Amino acid sequence: MGEFRKVLELFWVYLKIGTFTIGGGYVTLTLVQREIVDKLHWVEEREFLNMLALAQAAPGLIAVNTAIFVGWCVSKGKHRWAYITAAVLGAVIPSIVCILAIAIFFTQYKNLPQVESVFKGVRPAVVALISATVIRLATKI
Repeated sequence: MGEFRKVLELFWVYLKIGTFTIGGGYVTLTLVQREIVDKLHWVEEREFLNMLALAQAAPGLIAVNTAIFVGWCVSKGKHRWAYITAAVLGAVIPSIVCILAIAIFFTQYKNLPQVESVFKGVRPAVVALISATVIRLATKI
Protein backbone atom coordinates (compact mmCIF):
# COMPACT_ATOMS: atom_id res chain seq x y z
CA MET A 1 0.00 0.00 0.00
CA GLY A 2 1.37 3.40 -0.92
CA GLU A 3 2.28 5.80 1.86
CA PHE A 4 -0.30 8.40 0.81
CA ARG A 5 -3.04 5.76 0.72
CA LYS A 6 -2.12 4.55 4.20
CA VAL A 7 -2.13 8.12 5.53
CA LEU A 8 -5.62 8.59 4.07
CA GLU A 9 -6.76 5.30 5.58
CA LEU A 10 -5.50 6.39 9.00
CA PHE A 11 -7.37 9.70 8.59
CA TRP A 12 -10.53 7.82 7.58
CA VAL A 13 -10.30 5.45 10.55
CA TYR A 14 -10.01 8.33 13.00
CA LEU A 15 -12.71 10.33 11.20
CA LYS A 16 -15.12 7.38 11.58
CA ILE A 17 -14.20 6.92 15.22
CA GLY A 18 -14.54 10.64 15.94
CA THR A 19 -17.86 10.82 14.13
CA PHE A 20 -19.54 7.85 15.78
CA THR A 21 -18.44 8.25 19.39
CA ILE A 22 -20.21 10.45 21.86
CA GLY A 23 -18.88 11.03 25.33
CA GLY A 24 -15.27 12.02 25.09
CA GLY A 25 -11.84 10.51 24.61
CA TYR A 26 -12.21 7.48 26.84
CA VAL A 27 -15.18 6.29 24.82
CA THR A 28 -13.06 6.30 21.67
CA LEU A 29 -10.43 3.99 23.15
CA THR A 30 -12.44 0.81 22.59
CA LEU A 31 -13.02 1.73 18.95
CA VAL A 32 -9.40 2.74 18.40
CA GLN A 33 -8.23 -0.55 19.87
CA ARG A 34 -10.71 -2.52 17.76
CA GLU A 35 -9.69 -0.77 14.53
CA ILE A 36 -5.96 -0.14 14.97
CA VAL A 37 -4.96 -3.18 17.04
CA ASP A 38 -7.50 -5.93 16.39
CA LYS A 39 -8.65 -5.29 12.82
CA LEU A 40 -5.78 -3.56 10.99
CA HIS A 41 -2.90 -4.88 13.18
CA TRP A 42 -1.02 -1.60 12.82
CA VAL A 43 -0.08 -1.54 16.51
CA GLU A 44 0.54 -4.44 18.88
CA GLU A 45 -1.75 -4.71 21.89
CA ARG A 46 1.03 -4.26 24.43
CA GLU A 47 2.29 -1.20 22.57
CA PHE A 48 -1.26 0.20 22.55
CA LEU A 49 -1.56 -0.23 26.33
CA ASN A 50 1.77 1.55 26.78
CA MET A 51 0.51 4.36 24.52
CA LEU A 52 -2.58 4.70 26.71
CA ALA A 53 -0.43 5.14 29.78
CA LEU A 54 1.63 7.82 28.04
CA ALA A 55 -1.48 9.50 26.62
CA GLN A 56 -2.99 9.77 30.09
CA ALA A 57 0.22 11.17 31.56
CA ALA A 58 0.72 13.74 28.81
CA PRO A 59 -1.18 17.03 28.96
CA GLY A 60 -4.10 17.40 26.59
CA LEU A 61 -7.02 15.36 25.35
CA ILE A 62 -6.62 11.61 25.47
CA ALA A 63 -8.19 11.17 22.02
CA VAL A 64 -5.67 13.59 20.50
CA ASN A 65 -2.76 12.12 22.46
CA THR A 66 -3.57 8.58 21.34
CA ALA A 67 -3.98 9.81 17.75
CA ILE A 68 -0.49 11.32 17.93
CA PHE A 69 0.99 8.09 19.30
CA VAL A 70 -0.84 5.90 16.78
CA GLY A 71 0.26 8.15 13.91
CA TRP A 72 3.82 7.94 15.23
CA CYS A 73 3.76 4.13 15.44
CA VAL A 74 1.97 3.51 12.15
CA SER A 75 4.42 5.72 10.25
CA LYS A 76 7.36 3.41 10.97
CA GLY A 77 9.61 6.47 10.66
CA LYS A 78 8.48 7.47 7.15
CA HIS A 79 6.50 10.67 6.64
CA ARG A 80 5.87 10.75 10.38
CA TRP A 81 4.25 14.20 10.43
CA ALA A 82 1.80 13.25 7.69
CA TYR A 83 0.57 10.26 9.71
CA ILE A 84 0.33 12.25 12.94
CA THR A 85 -1.49 15.12 11.23
CA ALA A 86 -3.93 12.75 9.51
CA ALA A 87 -4.78 10.93 12.75
CA VAL A 88 -5.20 14.14 14.76
CA LEU A 89 -7.32 15.86 12.11
CA GLY A 90 -9.50 12.78 11.76
CA ALA A 91 -9.98 12.70 15.51
CA VAL A 92 -10.85 16.39 15.98
CA ILE A 93 -12.77 17.42 12.85
CA PRO A 94 -16.02 15.65 13.89
CA SER A 95 -15.91 17.32 17.30
CA ILE A 96 -15.32 20.74 15.79
CA VAL A 97 -18.23 20.29 13.39
CA CYS A 98 -20.52 19.09 16.21
CA ILE A 99 -19.55 21.97 18.50
CA LEU A 100 -20.18 24.47 15.73
CA ALA A 101 -23.57 22.93 14.95
CA ILE A 102 -24.53 22.90 18.61
CA ALA A 103 -23.42 26.51 19.02
CA ILE A 104 -25.53 27.54 16.06
CA PHE A 105 -28.69 25.50 16.70
CA PHE A 106 -28.76 24.38 20.33
CA THR A 107 -29.82 27.66 21.86
CA GLN A 108 -32.88 27.67 19.62
CA TYR A 109 -33.97 24.09 20.32
CA LYS A 110 -32.58 23.17 23.76
CA ASN A 111 -35.97 23.31 25.52
CA LEU A 112 -37.79 20.99 23.12
CA PRO A 113 -38.84 17.72 24.82
CA GLN A 114 -37.35 15.66 21.97
CA VAL A 115 -33.93 17.28 22.40
CA GLU A 116 -34.01 16.74 26.16
CA SER A 117 -34.97 13.08 25.59
CA VAL A 118 -32.04 12.53 23.23
CA PHE A 119 -29.57 13.89 25.80
CA LYS A 120 -31.13 11.77 28.56
CA GLY A 121 -30.81 8.70 26.33
CA VAL A 122 -27.20 9.34 25.44
CA ARG A 123 -26.01 9.45 29.07
CA PRO A 124 -26.45 5.70 29.81
CA ALA A 125 -24.80 4.81 26.50
CA VAL A 126 -21.76 6.90 27.39
CA VAL A 127 -21.52 5.25 30.81
CA ALA A 128 -21.73 1.80 29.18
CA LEU A 129 -19.01 2.62 26.64
CA ILE A 130 -16.66 3.98 29.30
CA SER A 131 -17.34 0.93 31.51
CA ALA A 132 -16.61 -1.43 28.60
CA THR A 133 -13.30 0.32 27.99
CA VAL A 134 -12.29 0.15 31.64
CA ILE A 135 -13.20 -3.55 31.91
CA ARG A 136 -11.42 -4.46 28.68
CA LEU A 137 -8.25 -2.60 29.68
CA ALA A 138 -8.34 -3.95 33.25
CA THR A 139 -8.44 -7.53 32.01
CA LYS A 140 -5.36 -6.93 29.82
CA ILE A 141 -3.14 -5.68 32.63
